[in-house]
Amino acid sequence: MAKILLADDETYSLRLLQMTLKKTGCEIVSSVNGQAAYDQAVAELPSLIVMDVMMPVLDGLGALAKLKENEATREIPVIMLTAKGQTLTRTEAEESGAALFLTKPFSPTELLEEVKKFLPSA
Repeated sequence: MAKILLADDETYSLRLLQMTLKKTGCEIVSSVNGQAAYDQAVAELPSLIVMDVMMPVLDGLGALAKLKENEATREIPVIMLTAKGQTLTRTEAEESGAALFLTKPFSPTELLEEVKKFLPSA
């Protein structure tokens, strides 16, 4: 079964992501900061990571950089989410290897459609 790792420090956002992505039929695991997400990704090797940019301990861009440096996790697609739609953040995410960048608030339907593109075929 495919696994999706979610990383967001805001409880409401994390619950919305969990409810939306449960519809994929994948196992959903969660983290509340970038360092925990990185550690969990290394341990569990999910099929996809959906991660907020602004998080404590290690932000999403820092976690993305570590994921792309690690041979075991570099090929895992990462969708970055952020409330700040600044061009610099989008550029940094794309240059760091993010597969997709979405700005909050996002449409749950759109997110679900985008996520399905990155999951292995059943």
